[in-house]
Amino acid sequence: MNTKRGLRFKIYENIKKKILYFEYKPGDKLSENEIARGLKISRTPVREALLMLENENLVYCDDRLGFIIRKLSSKEGREYFAIRNVIELFAVPLIIEGITLSEMKHLEQNIIEAQAYVEVGDFHNIIRCETEFHEILYKSTKSEVFFQTISGLIDKFQWLRAIALSAVGGARESLNDHKEMFEALERKDVKKLKRLTKLHLQHAEKKYAQMQGVFL
Repeated sequence: MNTKRGLRFKIYENIKKKILYFEYKPGDKLSENEIARGLKISRTPVREALLMLENENLVYCDDRLGFIIRKLSSKEGREYFAIRNVIELFAVPLIIEGITLSEMKHLEQNIIEAQAYVEVGDFHNIIRCETEFHEILYKSTKSEVFFQTISGLIDKFQWLRAIALSAVGGARESLNDHKEMFEALERKDVKKLKRLTKLHLQHAEKKYAQMQGVFL
């Protein structure tokens, strides 16, 4: 990879991670100069990285203020949750059929780790565990078509998840949902897992809506 191109991509990944892990919040201004000074590089690769993020609708450029983390509209939030609801309910039978013992153990360990992070309020790792839980489920479908379809949406889903988890009680409620979903998976109960998946998304959307006056 070209060195200059590699630097731009590295900066892009760094800023994107901070957005998705809610270190940068909707409405925050991103200073090209500050980022460049912090990394001891020129502004050019920083601007290129920010333009990549603008192309993904994670930031936008204001003529006066520069680059700013986007605020999703209520309509956008509702539509993302609606799409996620359709996709994840479709996946339930595939997950029940395809999940392996190794993946079940991975889910169990994920829940144990998430519980520990919720108890100490480690928000970064709460988001990581929450996202990992769903990614294990996505991969367990063993469907290339499904994973290709959802891969372009995973970042947006994580972004909305981080916002919802930041609401009061959001992390604990989501963890409890995951525990119940895991039990339904153990029993290979398709009907119950569909009901719990739908309820989990309803909980997330409600918590997300609670944050609209704060960040959205």
